Amino acid sequence: MKRSPFIAIVLGLVLALYIYTSSVRPKRPSIKKESSLTEQIQEALSNIQNADNPQSQMKGILQMRSLSEKYPENADLQWNMGLFSIQSGQYEKAVARFEKVITIDAQRLDAYMQLAMSYLALQDTSAATNVLSSLIDKSEGDTQRNAEAMLEKLK
Repeated sequence: MKRSPFIAIVLGLVLALYIYTSSVRPKRPSIKKESSLTEQIQEALSNIQNADNPQSQMKGILQMRSLSEKYPENADLQWNMGLFSIQSGQYEKAVARFEKVITIDAQRLDAYMQLAMSYLALQDTSAATNVLSSLIDKSEGDTQRNAEAMLEKLK
């Protein structure tokens, strides 16, 4: 089986899973500063998603990058920047972003999956295998089964 279609399919599935889980993820109580940050993140994401031209989309991306530099310990910002890195084919940057997410919040299991996918896109199966093994140890249910299935395909 060729890896390119496999990677594209798995990336699509992971993105769909993220969209679903982010819509059902319970909201954390936030303080005023975080609420303001959340609003800024939503505004930047809205600019990116609803842009009618590349300049408007770039404005949103620059907003996100500025926020991620201002708040480097915000896992959601790092997560979104990692997803944008994947979309633009900048897998080395995606690896750094998802590693940062895991450093900030080791329980954010979706970051392990995205990190593994980024390593696969870089054809670093050894690193992807290590990340998937770690994910299997930390997870249960569907996440664990998906990681096991991916790991089995890498063997």
